[in-house]
Amino acid sequence: MKKIVILDYGLGNIRSLYNSIKIVNHDVTYFSETKKKHCDILFIPGVGSFAKASNIFKEKGYFEIIKKAKDEGVIIVGICLGMHILFSEGFEDGHNKGLDFINGKVEKIKNKILKLPNIGWKEIKIEKNIEKKFFDKFNNNKFYFVHSYMAIPKDSKNIIGSFKYENIKIPSIVSYKNIIGIQFHPEKSGEIGIELIKEVIKNY
Repeated sequence: MKKIVILDYGLGNIRSLYNSIKIVNHDVTYFSETKKKHCDILFIPGVGSFAKASNIFKEKGYFEIIKKAKDEGVIIVGICLGMHILFSEGFEDGHNKGLDFINGKVEKIKNKILKLPNIGWKEIKIEKNIEKKFFDKFNNNKFYFVHSYMAIPKDSKNIIGSFKYENIKIPSIVSYKNIIGIQFHPEKSGEIGIELIKEVIKNY
């Protein structure tokens, strides 16, 4: 059984994520409880602004701690805002730095007609040329989204899945080596969301 830690940095209700992981993997705790605890997978959840997350990471020393964990081979899984902070930089409430695990930026969804935030169930499409083939089972499934900003990787090979918000293609799952980002909320997406969490834990 893999040791899993959730980063509790004050942004978002993380209890639902904890409960979802607990269903498929019993060994899960919060990072804030013990910073020295070894883990196999670190989840970074979050609801809020990129700027606030970046500032908290600076103040708490999380940039250095998480980068060290990544270098040691820990799997880093970012969800929603947690996915955004994996990128090089973000432009919500100013220009702020991210973890720079995935080369790219986070910007507001650019379409004056579309209502923001994007809230609701969206069908995702999985890329055909992905390395992690277990993601194929989630092609054409619907997951729950809440966001106004989108991640834009410099290399399209980092995109595992995407969805269409009217005429805009938005990355829904991204990955690079031992890093994975999920734009939607699997912990709020019912059984299919729990199944995705299970497969990520099993296959990364």
